[in-house]
Amino acid sequence: MALKRRDTDAGGDDFACIELEQPDFIREKLDAVDDVHMRIGITLGTIDKVMKAKFDRELERAGLTVSQMQVLMYILKEQKKQDREITARELEQRFRVSNPTMSGVLRRLEKKGFIERKPGSQDKRNKQIRIRENIDALHQMIHDRINVEGKRMFRGFTKEELAELARLSAKLLHNLEQDGEEE
Repeated sequence: MALKRRDTDAGGDDFACIELEQPDFIREKLDAVDDVHMRIGITLGTIDKVMKAKFDRELERAGLTVSQMQVLMYILKEQKKQDREITARELEQRFRVSNPTMSGVLRRLEKKGFIERKPGSQDKRNKQIRIRENIDALHQMIHDRINVEGKRMFRGFTKEELAELARLSAKLLHNLEQDGEEE
């Protein structure tokens, strides 16, 4: 599977779309890699790119990018859970991106009419972000696509294998999050 970069016009605030070609290409390249750590890293990176490319194509119809959708869904979930202020700083930390990156995502979402930013009640410099329009239909479409792609991605896995994959993925993420701790 060769990956070909394609810039999108959907907002420019996240990674370029990846188009997939020649399905055996990556498998052949991975077979040539002897280092198991390298193989796992390449595989995880490719999975991420393939998933984003699929969702980019789906979201393009709604005029959104994956990054924009993730931010919208987080804000929506938090607003429904409890009526509280959601700030740009919180989103930067949650999504592990810089202030300029999150500002760009939020600016595009605001321009498209999905969110509004108001001065925070405790600190006027820290903007409160709220969903502006009813996005229930968009939320349902995204939820349905996630279910379809999840079923396809995990086809043939047993419940035990999925539980083990979840456990190992969480362990890998935990290890990556450790700040320079060497053993």
